[in-house]
Amino acid sequence: MQFDFKGGHMMVPTIIYWGSVLVLAVWLIWNVGFSIKYLISGERGNLWAFAFLNIFALIFGLLVVWAYGQNGFLEWALATDSSQVQQTAWLAINNWINVALIIIQFFLGRTKQAQPAK
Repeated sequence: MQFDFKGGHMMVPTIIYWGSVLVLAVWLIWNVGFSIKYLISGERGNLWAFAFLNIFALIFGLLVVWAYGQNGFLEWALATDSSQVQQTAWLAINNWINVALIIIQFFLGRTKQAQPAK
């Protein structure tokens, strides 16, 4: 079975792109909500876990930006042209928000060291 992606069949790359944008947007909303919850409840150590997970989300977002950029990856991988996939600025905005969240969660996630008994 051979798949022909050149005849205007851009369904798979488009679904992967917009699915990635949607997953990253949902993760961002989920992340901000739980970060606020943990910040309010004083469980600041959990913010470090979210910062660590945000690093993976940022790497994934940057890989999507790279893969759908004009570098020939989609043409090589799927025998199609990435310029045919309608791209959005929301992915770049999401990546920058992730960078800001990583920095904020790193600093707000610090907890005070326990003082030794005197």
